Parts: sequence; structure tokens; C-alpha cells
Amino acid sequence: MIHSDEKVRQMARSLLPSKHREAARFAKARIHRAARQEARQELEGWMKAGDVEDDLPSLAPWERKEISMEVRWRRDGDKLMPFIRWATARTRELRREDRLSHVRSLLPRGVIGEHALGHVKHTTAFEDPVEKAWRNRYWLRKQARRKGALLDRGEQARLLRALIQEPDGQRTFNRFLRERHTWASAPRTATSRPRGGIPPHRPLLGLHDVLPFLDTLTRHPWGNAVRTWGQQEPPAHWVRLFLQHFKAHRGHIPSVRATLEAEGLMSSRPLGQPCFSEPEPRTQPARPSAR
Repeated sequence: MIHSDEKVRQMARSLLPSKHREAARFAKARIHRAARQEARQELEGWMKAGDVEDDLPSLAPWERKEISMEVRWRRDGDKLMPFIRWATARTRELRREDRLSHVRSLLPRGVIGEHALGHVKHTTAFEDPVEKAWRNRYWLRKQARRKGALLDRGEQARLLRALIQEPDGQRTFNRFLRERHTWASAPRTATSRPRGGIPPHRPLLGLHDVLPFLDTLTRHPWGNAVRTWGQQEPPAHWVRLFLQHFKAHRGHIPSVRATLEAEGLMSSRPLGQPCFSEPEPRTQPARPSAR
């Protein structure tokens, strides 16, 4: 029964339809609708700013990632086990390195065959143990880097204290926050602001102000482990971004400044120079003589 051509077509088609197909269609429409709305808002804000030299907005760069996640969730609803059991029984007598190519030769060409093959190639009976070990090693190393990039409240306080001890560390940090606040308060960024607005600029005053400064930051409801750009409200996101660069460069302030300037997050003006040219003070005109 497992060797007939009709059984092959039947097993390849048994993966579909997905159990999540209706919800996936609604989710796809919702993602595209939200992306179109955000693109319209970005273009409207860009046109109101009137700065033709400014780059065009990125136009919902998160859409591709959201669609990929939705496709993965939809595929998780496929009925896999009957096909996997059939493919394992069909190739039980073959060598491991020949099993996947044999199943590929049996499946029909096209979307159905490729879809079925994509589900079976990472199972225990078909996957190469060496490749699996290397892939697990990659994810473990990536997870270790992610854990090293997370900053809890204690580590933030420690980095801020070390930052103050460095020459020009506190001035660079406060200037970065001030420039980010000025950029976020500009009219052209009105569409990307949080609903509650941007809080007033709050500089770091010194060692005695580390914990009060951290208390003023708005914590994300998911905690400080949220690392995606834009998910933490400013200025908490700006503080975390600067401290991550400070930690990556091992406390070397010139390297931190050079990195932020290269990323376009900080201006290259020397410290102490005002952001805008201040007008010279006007002298009072002399009073006319009584004579």
C-alpha cells in the first residue's frame, strides 16, 4: 500500500489544507492593512515636513517579518504525522544520506511536492546529525549573545556609574539624550511618537542621581528584555541603546561617539558647542542727552 503512485500523491496532498487557513487569511489581510495605513501616515508626515532632502520613510519594514511569522504559524497547522510516518517507512531500508533524495524523487513536482519535502527534511529520520549539531550550536551561540545584550536595572545602574567615571562620559551621554529628544520632538516625526507623547528631557546629574534617573524611565510591560527597535518608549530606548554601545566598546567613550555618529544617531560637533547658533546679545541704545 505504501509503494503505489496513488499513495504518493495522496500523502503529499494530505498536508493541506491547514487547520489555520481561515485565521491565516484574516491575519494576512490585517497585516497588509496595518502596513498600508502606516505607510500613508509616514508619507503624510514626510510631505508635511517639506524637507525634500530628507530620505523617504522606510514604509513599514516590519511587514515582511510579520508575514513570515504568519506563514510559519500557518504551516504549523498542517497535518504532518501521517506523511512523516509514511516517508519514514518508505525509506527505512535506505542510508540516511539517500533518504531525502529518494523522497524528493517520489513527490510530484511543484508547490505541493516542495511543501511536503520542507516538512520532512528536518525530522529525525532524514536530518544529518552533524548538520543538526552545527545548527544547534549556532542558535546556542546566538542566544548567548542575546543574553549578553540584555540590560536589567542593576546592570544599567552599574554601567551608568562607570560612565560617569569616564572622561566626558556624562557629557556625551546627556548630549546624546538631548539630541535624540530634539529629533523625536521635530514635526516630521509626529506620526511615530508614542501615544502619551515624548516626556521632557531629563539629563543625568551625577552619581547621586543614578537610581532616581532610572526611576524616571518608562518600563515596557514586557520588561527590559524587549530588544526590538521601537518597542521601548523613549527615553528608555535611548538609554538602553547608549549603554549597549558603552558595554560593547568596554567603556571607551571616543569609540562610542564614533559609532553613534556613524549610525547617524549623534552629531559630530565638539562637546560644549551649542546645538544652534545663538544670537548675540543686543546692547541697549544710549539714552539721548537732555541737552
